[in-house]
Amino acid sequence: GKGAGGQGVDEPEGEPDIVEDSLRWSFMPSTGIRRANTQEPVLGENDFCKVKCLVMHRPTHEPDRDKAGNFPYSWHMHGRKRLWEVRVQVQFKVKPQNKIFFGLEMVPGPQSSSRMVKRIQGMLLAAIKRTIGKDFYQTAGDDPSTTSGEIEPPSFAMPLWALDQFDVSDLGSEPDLTGDFTSVGIRRTDGLQKYVEGMKAYLDTLSCDKVYTLCFWGVSQFIDVINWEFKGLIPGMKLDANNLCGRPPVFVVAYQLHGTTPGEEEPENAPPRKHYDSHKDYCFKVALWSLAAPPEPSFLRSLLGDCAVDHDGANGGQTPGGGTPRTERSASRLRERRLLQKLLKPMHSVFGGCSATAEAPRRAASASASSSSSQKTMKPWVKASQKILGGCLGGSVPSGTRRN
Repeated sequence: GKGAGGQGVDEPEGEPDIVEDSLRWSFMPSTGIRRANTQEPVLGENDFCKVKCLVMHRPTHEPDRDKAGNFPYSWHMHGRKRLWEVRVQVQFKVKPQNKIFFGLEMVPGPQSSSRMVKRIQGMLLAAIKRTIGKDFYQTAGDDPSTTSGEIEPPSFAMPLWALDQFDVSDLGSEPDLTGDFTSVGIRRTDGLQKYVEGMKAYLDTLSCDKVYTLCFWGVSQFIDVINWEFKGLIPGMKLDANNLCGRPPVFVVAYQLHGTTPGEEEPENAPPRKHYDSHKDYCFKVALWSLAAPPEPSFLRSLLGDCAVDHDGANGGQTPGGGTPRTERSASRLRERRLLQKLLKPMHSVFGGCSATAEAPRRAASASASSSSSQKTMKPWVKASQKILGGCLGGSVPSGTRRN
């Protein structure tokens, strides 16, 4: 792999350039549908700034490949806790005058009334606070069916110092986004207070003559984008992301918010300032989804327009003479594969135990003595149920220290 300034870590011999997966994304307005783990950053531009973006994601849909480190950017991602990492470079065309926020936005819609969903949402926010800190804005958004006037989208937004790594470079000397970032800029893990102070100093002197490199992965251990699910919030439990985020896609955003001043905090007792779209100047807005649970094709086309096709597609994503768009065919194949895996997992569990990639770690021999006698008298259907629900559909991660 190329490092910053041409030096860095060599990629493993035979590391594949491409691994097929279901992650898709697009700049808004769209310049085409993109994928993760591209060999070069994807370029974007609007009236506010120029942007380069690289999305890395471990192959969580292929556990054997993930475990073996046989995937693009494995020299960087293999053996870490993070499931994905986003790297962005921004060069401002207009100097920002307001606070800049980074975060996620969701499609507006009715809020879930499920107590379980609300409980997990609370756990997710608590996990984010532990990882990032409490200084962020979160809203469930406005319900379009009951709100008149402009609608605030569901979102949470963080100050830029909530990013995991940050660098400021002179134009032309910025680091290669595909390279080794070991010695690039400053990191949260170097010490939070030092990092926040350093970030605030940088943000007080934003300029159109500099290139700003932003890296984010802090909550990635809880969010598997390829499989479109939340994991790790409750041990052994996975949850369809649509249950928490609403209809796909979600939007990764960075923007300046009108009416705010860099370096100034909102008054303690003041009501939260709403983050309406009309009050934002976007550095970037990226639509993100997975073919494991894709957006409705008509809705995706309404968002992306004529660009609602994979960037390597042709004929507008249609087969000659019409037919099914490429993304719909891929989604169909992925759903069929997942259904087959779900059908086979219980059978494998009952007759031969879980596969090595899904099996929970063996308990220590000293702890099994007391349970072995009870298992001898346990009915076979109870054993099978425990295997299915415990080992195959939510086994814990093997113990061991892993890097972030």
